[in-house]
Amino acid sequence: MKLIKVEAHGFKSFADPIALSFDGGVAGIVGPNGSGKSNINDAIRWVLGERSAKELRGDKMDDVIFQGSATAKAMNKAEVTLTFDNKEANNSIPHEIFTISRVLERGNGSNKYYINGEECRQKDILEIAMESGIGKSSLAIISQGTVSDIAQSTPEQRKAIFEEAAGVSKYKFRKKEALTKLARTQEGLEKIDIRIKEIERKLIPLRKQAEKAKIFIAKSDELKQVEIGLLVDNIKTFGQKYESLSQELDGVQETKSNLDERIKECETKISQSTSFRIEAQKQYEELDTELKQINERLRNIELVLKEETARERLIAQGEISASNEERIAAYQKLAQAHTKNIQQVDRQIQVLSIRTSENRAALKKAEEAISLLNIQKNKKENDLTKIRTHLQVLEQQKESNTLLFKGTRTILENKTFFGKPLKGTVADLIKIDNQYIRAIDTVLANATQHIVVDKSETAVKAVNFLKQNDGGRATFIPLSSIQAKYVRDDHLLGIQGHPGFVAIAADLVTTSSEFDILKKFLLGNVIVASDIDQANKIANILERRYMIVTMDGDTIRPGGVIVGGAKDKTQSLLGFDEKIKELQGLIPGINAQIQLILTKLHEVENSRKQSYELDSSLQSQISTLISKKTNEQNALDSFEIKLNNLNAQIQSFNNQNKENTKSAQNDLEILNTKKITLESELSAKAQRIKLLNNDIEQTNLTRNDYSSTLNQLVLSYANKLSEKDRSKLLLDQSRERLAAQYKMTFESASQNYHLELPREQAEEIVRDLREEIDKLGNVNIESLEALIEEEERFNNFSKSFAELSEAKHKIEKSIAENDKIIISRLTSIVDDVNAPFNDVFATMLGGGKAELYWSDPNDILESGIEIKAQPPGKNIANIKLFSGGEKSLIAISLLFGILKARPLPLCILDEVEAALDEANVVRYAEYLQELKAKTQFLVITHRHGTMSRVDSLFGATMQNRGVTTFFSLQLADAKKLVADEQKEMDEDI
Repeated sequence: MKLIKVEAHGFKSFADPIALSFDGGVAGIVGPNGSGKSNINDAIRWVLGERSAKELRGDKMDDVIFQGSATAKAMNKAEVTLTFDNKEANNSIPHEIFTISRVLERGNGSNKYYINGEECRQKDILEIAMESGIGKSSLAIISQGTVSDIAQSTPEQRKAIFEEAAGVSKYKFRKKEALTKLARTQEGLEKIDIRIKEIERKLIPLRKQAEKAKIFIAKSDELKQVEIGLLVDNIKTFGQKYESLSQELDGVQETKSNLDERIKECETKISQSTSFRIEAQKQYEELDTELKQINERLRNIELVLKEETARERLIAQGEISASNEERIAAYQKLAQAHTKNIQQVDRQIQVLSIRTSENRAALKKAEEAISLLNIQKNKKENDLTKIRTHLQVLEQQKESNTLLFKGTRTILENKTFFGKPLKGTVADLIKIDNQYIRAIDTVLANATQHIVVDKSETAVKAVNFLKQNDGGRATFIPLSSIQAKYVRDDHLLGIQGHPGFVAIAADLVTTSSEFDILKKFLLGNVIVASDIDQANKIANILERRYMIVTMDGDTIRPGGVIVGGAKDKTQSLLGFDEKIKELQGLIPGINAQIQLILTKLHEVENSRKQSYELDSSLQSQISTLISKKTNEQNALDSFEIKLNNLNAQIQSFNNQNKENTKSAQNDLEILNTKKITLESELSAKAQRIKLLNNDIEQTNLTRNDYSSTLNQLVLSYANKLSEKDRSKLLLDQSRERLAAQYKMTFESASQNYHLELPREQAEEIVRDLREEIDKLGNVNIESLEALIEEEERFNNFSKSFAELSEAKHKIEKSIAENDKIIISRLTSIVDDVNAPFNDVFATMLGGGKAELYWSDPNDILESGIEIKAQPPGKNIANIKLFSGGEKSLIAISLLFGILKARPLPLCILDEVEAALDEANVVRYAEYLQELKAKTQFLVITHRHGTMSRVDSLFGATMQNRGVTTFFSLQLADAKKLVADEQKEMDEDI
């Protein structure tokens, strides 16, 4: 490979483009100091991949770009191109002529390499240089400093020259890369080994956990199969029972309504019969009074008839005297007195009759009031029976804890075992106003049964207790572990003025200070709204970050899910004690109302009794007055009869007497007839009163039977209602458990799951499976997936480890093979150079001998190369003791010896002969001619002995200060140019 052209523009002092063409052999470049002739050396080194600015005599790489001068502006780009003839070369370049270029731009850091104009990597350039033996560390570019370094360097440093000459640079480079790869591979192996060991440590417990998880899943699947079957059966059973009880309750309710209607009919009938009886009694008493009057009149008429009969006998005997007129006058006077008395008695009777009517009206009102009070009393007694029944049901539920889950019930029944650390259920520890119970109950749901404890250790103790006693499952809230939840202040400010905002749920709950953290943990970030529309608006404002519950129990969950609609009226644990207290509080009030009704009833009955007594007294007085009136009337009738008789005696003594007697007899017959009629009516009225009394008594008995039946029915209704509520609770619990635990509806579960075993056997299997699952302890379900992932990682890392181990083995093998090549080539180069070195040394120094040897022949890779030189007439062992010229000759002799043994395609010599005297310069230059057949030389020099013996010569000058130009010239011109340039420089100085 031969360098045929160097082109540069903007590199160092080459402000103007330069182009130097070479034909091979020895080309010289001359010029005074500071003319820029050595910049050709730097340009070639730079384009061949030099990365150190200091090696190019700069501080930073931008310094190789032309910096400007008095006559030329600074440039922003440096470019150098080398053109090679590759016809006879043995390298990877598939072109007979090829170029390599490097371009550097100031400021942006652009630094690009090109081969034949195609951009490439720096590594590609370095590989070409190493393949051709013109790399950075080779003998292709030798300066005066390099010669000094060869003489003064250590054996190890000197060895680098031989490595380049032996062509092992690329092997060392490969070895360096291989060692880097080996180090990375070893590092990767170590990292992978660490990972593998970490994974192995994880796999041991993971496999155990996964095995336990498999058992857990199998048991859980079996449990799921049986338990869902049980839950489906529960839902069917309790659903049917609920429907059956609902129908029975509807029937009971209908029967109760019928009984209420019948009792009401009885009350109405009793009231009507009582009114009829009072009216019949009144009529009876009036008829009885009238009958007594008729009887009295009959007796009087009979007496009168007897007297008239006697008087007729007296008249017939002539015993009536003339005193009849006086007697008439006396009779009239007495008749007037009796008439006045009768009128006075009638007035008294009228007053008493009015009082009787008033009293009987009051008596009727009393009867009606008694009937109404009895109805009220029965209603209150029914209400009291219902409340006591409901209260009894609630108290039984509380005592038996039927509303609680099994686990919660077990813990509370053994509360003394845990003592003070067990605080109670959430429902027991919080108090809520009735109007907010539905909202809070919706939020808490089953959390009302969660058991609050002091710390997590108590919770663990309780869990173990449940496991040991097959007590079911429960949820525990350790006060020491929970933290309060809040609505952010800025969010709260944004909704406080909203019309639908009610409060933060935690603010609607009261607890003791000890449990303040509990309510904030459960409800601190829950917002209560008035209704679902307002809740939706608030949710939009808060971007659905919080749970919002309405007063009716509808909810909007975080994220936007809305739950709502009609809710079954099942018994809630919240306010359970308050409900019991409320019912207990109603009983005294109803008892007081019943007592008040009884008091009023007693008062009205006393009033009725007094009215009956007054009526009896009034009737007695009226009877007395009627008797008195009858007596007066009888007396009046007697006097009238006597008066009539006397008148008759006067007018028609005999005939008239007969007529009067006949009239009396007629009156007697009329009165007897009327008496018979009255007696018949009186008997009928008495029978009517008797029938009414019997009817009232029978209706009272019927009403009492109905009331007794109603009370029993109410009790039965309450029991059935309690049983219905319990069936509904168990039905809802089964549905909720199916939804919460298995995420299934009854409809989907009933299609796929059926209870194939007897219920008792299935429940036993469930208990056994739960016990087996509980014995498994904590199960990490994720361990199955984690195991797969870790085993996959283990396999991948193991595969990578095997691959890296194989790669490491290959790298180590390639390094060993590389080392063999390096040792072979280094051994060969030293052996091959020794003879030429000795020949050149003798030629250059006019005799003597020189030799190369290894510092440590047993370790060629690490050994340095020693130089043993003996000029003519001297016996100096240490090369450092030679003079400067002798050191340069020894170094040059070594370089030429290497070039003879391993010729390079190109060698650049930059003033390497500067330290030699003129005679040795001539020897140096002549030796170049011997070597030029196999090596192209580019010699930078200012020595006449060298310039006179080159094949072509280029001059470097700075016609414009700071800018180098080149031109071809003859030897004489070169001498003159050098002298003139030197003179000008001296004058400037």
